[in-house]
This record gives sequence, structure tokens and C-alpha cells, in this order.
Amino acid sequence: MIRFALWQVLLLYPVVLIVAAFLRKHSTHTERGAVFTGPFMGTPTVASGRFFTEFVPWTGLLLLFIALARPQTGFERLPDAGEGVDIVIALDVSTSMLAEDYNPNRLEAAKDAAEEFIDNRPNDRIGLVLYAAEPITICPPTFDHSTLLRFISNADLGFLTDGTAIGSGLASAARGLGSSSTDRRVIVLLSDGVETAGVVDPITVAQAVNILHGDSIAVYTVAIGRADSGYEVDRETLSAIAEINNGRLFNVYNKDDLESVYASIDSLEASTLPERGLFVYRDHYLGWLIWGLFLLAVGEYSRWKAFRITGGGQ
Repeated sequence: MIRFALWQVLLLYPVVLIVAAFLRKHSTHTERGAVFTGPFMGTPTVASGRFFTEFVPWTGLLLLFIALARPQTGFERLPDAGEGVDIVIALDVSTSMLAEDYNPNRLEAAKDAAEEFIDNRPNDRIGLVLYAAEPITICPPTFDHSTLLRFISNADLGFLTDGTAIGSGLASAARGLGSSSTDRRVIVLLSDGVETAGVVDPITVAQAVNILHGDSIAVYTVAIGRADSGYEVDRETLSAIAEINNGRLFNVYNKDDLESVYASIDSLEASTLPERGLFVYRDHYLGWLIWGLFLLAVGEYSRWKAFRITGGGQ
């Protein structure tokens, strides 16, 4: 990436050209009693030396203006450890997520919404935890979103024992953020059931997370499913988990609601980094400066020499 830190300086060059042309037009000196006036005024020239006496010094001046504008090249860098927001998505993959009250089913709808959320946060580390009767960390918080998206796309039922262990899923998500040094960390916990397989009560886990991490971790819980779906959702527990950990509960009854949840979280936990990324820039003015001064010197010497040849010094 190339830029000029002081690009406004370049706008002065055509102004100088106009002023010089005006002064030359109104110059009243004659060829025989002329006084040497330097590289930019009407010093007598010969046709064969016009390139060196006129074009070269103006080119040198242009290079000096470029140097003053501070040309820079930049490259994108990854945020430092303490920058941005670290996020873990904890996704329920129990059998009930195959219910078709969402199109095509709850799991696919949740995956689609998560993928869109990730695409909208290119400068934040995001990880993934799947849980059923037991949790598994699929991906720790990472900038490698393309790999993360593949993990989410491939998330499915069957490789974990069936059941719902909300507390274990929360604990694994919090553990994934344990080594994070950012000021803001977020867990998005999605569930469509009740605790059926956990060893530790989810409320106890939520309290432990709050004790260990305080206000640095916010937990947003998402209750998936309609009342007439035949599956019970423990909204009370999910609400308590969020309240304990500086978050809130989102009740989701259809796919559109699910997408709006991520949009809400996106606004509540706005990234602290610019959307276009972080760039490091290096100045490259020195070469332009040296060549500019060199061409000015060549041009002035050529004009002085032409001045002597035409008899201007007599």
C-alpha cells in the first residue's frame, strides 16, 4: 500500500508552475545584458541545451515536492495481544438442534448467523466451542477466520455424546479466553434445551467465571426455539448466566431473530480496531530528496554554462 502522508503539498507544484510562467511572460530583460537568475527564470539558452536548462530543474523541483509530501509504503499488521475484542462462540450441537422450526433446521440457521457475524468482525479474534453432553474446543480465538468458518460449516451432531451440558460449554468457552490479554472478552452461548448432562450447575459455573474474570468477560446467551416446538428451553437459567456476567439474554423464535441477535451483539461489543485494518508505514522521502537536489544542481549548472556561452557574463 502506497500513500503520501502530506499529499496536500503536491497541490503546490502546479501553483509554482503557473507563477513561474507568469513571471517569465512578463520578464523584461534582454538576451545581451542579462543577469544570471538561476534555474527557473529566463536565463538565455541554446536549443540543444533546452532539456538540461528547463526540463531537468523542473523535474528536480517536482521530486522535492514529492519528498516533502512524505511518500510511504505500508503493510497490514495483526493487532497486538491487548488490542481488539476476543470472542468465543459456544454452540449447542445436541439432537434437538435438528428441529425444523427454523429453516432448514436450528443448527444450520445458527451456523449461518455465526458465519455472518464472523465476516463482520475481521479484526477480532474469534473461537468456537461445541457442546452436547460434553464440550470440545474446536478452535481457540484466532484471526484465521477462513479456517474458523470451515470449522463452523463442518459442525454437526454425532461426534459428541448426546445431551445438554450448558455449564460445561460455558466453562470451556471461558477457559478459551483465559490467556487473552484484551480488555474486552465476549462469550456467545447458544442453547435450545435444558441442563441434562452437566456435572456442575450452570449458575455455579457462571458465578465462577465472574469471580475469576470480573467485568472483563461478557456472556450473551441465546435461547433458541419456539414454545410449540416440543422442546423445552431453560430461558430462566440462560438469563441468569447472562445477568451474572455483564451480558443479556436473547430470545430467538425464528431465523431472522437469530441474525438480529448477532447484529445486536455486534453493536454492543463494537470492535476497537478500524475496519480497514491496522497498517505500519515507512517513509521513503530520502531517495526523492537526493535525486531532486541532484537534478536541480545539474539544471542550474547547465543554465550557468549556457549563460556563459551566450555571452551573458560579458
